[in-house]
Amino acid sequence: MFRTLMQAFMSPVAGPVGFVLAIAMCGLLVVTAMTAQRNEAALRERISVLTVENIRNGMALHARLAACEGGPADLARSRQANGAASVEDRTKRLSGEPAGFDVCARMESADRAVLETLK
Repeated sequence: MFRTLMQAFMSPVAGPVGFVLAIAMCGLLVVTAMTAQRNEAALRERISVLTVENIRNGMALHARLAACEGGPADLARSRQANGAASVEDRTKRLSGEPAGFDVCARMESADRAVLETLK
C-alpha cells in the first residue's frame, strides 16, 4: 500500500495535477477572504446603525421616564405656577395633551385594560 502511494506521488502526472490543485485552492482562499471582508464591513455598518438607533431610543425612553417621574422640584414649580395662573390659563393648560404623570397613568390604565381582555 505504501509502495502504491509512493508511485502515485512520483508519477509524471502528479506534479501538474498538484500544481493545478494548489492554484485552485489559492483562488478559493482569496475568494473566501474577500467575502469575509465584505461581510465584516456590512456587519460593522449595521452595528453602527443599530448603535445610533439604540442611543436615540434610549434618549426617548429616558425622556419618557423623566416625564413620568417628575421630581419634587418640578412639583413645587408647577404648584407655584398654577397658583399664580388665571382660570383661563389653567383651562388652556389642562385642555392640551397629557404630560408627565398623566401620560404614565393613562399608559398603565391601557395596559390593565389590555391584560383584562386577554384573561
